Amino acid sequence: MKGTRLGTGLININEVDPRYLSLGSLLTQNITSPAAAAAGIFAPYPGFTGSVAQALRPYPQYLNVANNSNPNGNSTYHSLQTKLERRFAKGLTLLAAYTWSKTMSDGDIAAGGGPSGQTYYNRRLEKALSTNDVPHVAAISYTYELPFGPGKPFISGGSKVLGRIVGGWQLTGIQQYQSGRPIALTANNTLPLFNGVLRPDVNAGVPKALAPSDPLAGLWINPAAFSAPTGFRFGTSARAYGDLRAPAYLNESFGAIKRTRLRENVNLTFRAEFFNAFNRTVFAAPVGNVSASNFGRVTAQSNTPRQGQLALRIDF
Repeated sequence: MKGTRLGTGLININEVDPRYLSLGSLLTQNITSPAAAAAGIFAPYPGFTGSVAQALRPYPQYLNVANNSNPNGNSTYHSLQTKLERRFAKGLTLLAAYTWSKTMSDGDIAAGGGPSGQTYYNRRLEKALSTNDVPHVAAISYTYELPFGPGKPFISGGSKVLGRIVGGWQLTGIQQYQSGRPIALTANNTLPLFNGVLRPDVNAGVPKALAPSDPLAGLWINPAAFSAPTGFRFGTSARAYGDLRAPAYLNESFGAIKRTRLRENVNLTFRAEFFNAFNRTVFAAPVGNVSASNFGRVTAQSNTPRQGQLALRIDF
């Protein structure tokens, strides 16, 4: 699948052209400073007040000019999708699906727009693995009618009371397993361009991911692999990497259903459902800002603990 004209936040029409980064710290000085005059930079209109960077904006009379729904994003998605389905046979219904995929983009969609890039003037810096890329997704769902009670292979005879107790049971399950999403890498933006984000420098040949023995206290990202850019320039790292991902998502949910016919037009249904039945802890993505003191550490849980619910319904 190819996506074009996707709404993102990549267009920033009032960003200072990065070619002015060669001015260095002069960008932060007042337009009335002697250094600005010596560089031949003056107020863009009478009565202007502000920094040299503000004066060099395409529209210096305004601050940020945002359009979060501008149709300029692109994406590509390739996948191998498989499905195994077994329809009702001997009480069992089974559906299993697996997808192997890769998603590339230069800007990921978010509610009301999307994330901005390093610079509006060089969109090529943004093309990378999508932060929504999930290369492996497996899901299994099934329903099994227990072979007990009237009309079933076992305990089909006997009293009506026994038949109502042991018959009409169904077991259900949904199991989901998928890879973690890529971690978006950033650094504190110190560039006086009024641009969107700044990414870190990547140190070649250094492993990016770590496997901490303690998922909360340990580091998931190798701090030696990245550093905050120095000077007036953009970072060299990509927006995301395939070998640097949030923890995988694992979930198992199970249920039991008991249907009992009390009279010709009266039925009783009992349901018991348990979500995240094994009480797995799935951690959120580690902090991806190299300028933060907790860079590379997990600070939150992304899923909910085990939950269960019971329901009893009479239909008449």
